[in-house]
Amino acid sequence: MVAGVGPNGGGGGGEYPGRFTGFVAVTCILGAMGGLIFGYDIGISGGVTSMAPFLKKFFPGVYHREINDRSHSQYCKFDDFTLTAFTSSLYVAAFFASLVASTVTKKFGRKWSMFLGGLIFLSGALLNMFASHVSMLIVGRILLGIGVGFSVQVAIAALIGWKFGVTGDVTVLPAWYAWLVVGLICFYVAGYAWSWGPLGFVVPSEIFPLEIRSAGQSINVSMNMFFTFLIAQLFLTMLCHMKFGLFLFFACFLVGMSVFIYFFLPETKGVPIESVARVFRDHWYWRRFMVADDDDHKGGPGGKKFHSTAV
Repeated sequence: MVAGVGPNGGGGGGEYPGRFTGFVAVTCILGAMGGLIFGYDIGISGGVTSMAPFLKKFFPGVYHREINDRSHSQYCKFDDFTLTAFTSSLYVAAFFASLVASTVTKKFGRKWSMFLGGLIFLSGALLNMFASHVSMLIVGRILLGIGVGFSVQVAIAALIGWKFGVTGDVTVLPAWYAWLVVGLICFYVAGYAWSWGPLGFVVPSEIFPLEIRSAGQSINVSMNMFFTFLIAQLFLTMLCHMKFGLFLFFACFLVGMSVFIYFFLPETKGVPIESVARVFRDHWYWRRFMVADDDDHKGGPGGKKFHSTAV
């Protein structure tokens, strides 16, 4: 999806003299590491909400249900609306913040906006950092991440179904089983970090015209936060009702997302930004949303300039 670095764009259009320097490399690395922010917060808050001291102080009802009611299904032990709201409320704030992000960057500039965000965050992550570096090398190979994600979701569903069944009445689990599930989840995080994670932000940044790119990215991120809020809020309730089938549910979503990418996302690798409109003009579906006007300085005399009518 990302244009290559070099004197030629590789996809037609003008030439861009330049070379790959250390500064360019560091910039790419830092840009990829920005994806560490997403998922880290819900991982930390999700871990806190399962800790006994936290539950005892802030959610005593959930704590006593976990401690005293041994007959309660393991699928439903943390199914509490206010408990899940502790995590999902983070994304409500992110949703509204994303809507005004373009205004903030326009006023203060991207440099100082990102610098402030970095100061606020200032936290690290493990596995996701490595996977984000991998994303720079294979950013266009989203099918690999799709395959990993789908396989892991199905594997986790099978493991949970095998041990917990439908009732979820399990009190003791062997250590190897817990390590296997955790390992699969880490593998899923890595697959997401080198495919869907960064590309959800790379692709919109490539296809939006410069005039509306900030606004387009704000809408993109706000929608990301909104649906993450829904998943965070509903996950434990869905787990309580769908049992291990919840992971098959998400695996089916990955299939649907893959079908959409295959049929509806044109390849923009090596395509200069001013030529992206032509890629969408030639696409079998998106061309119906493209209209032509005269005076395309890129197309030469008598050419036509195509732009989107979606925004």
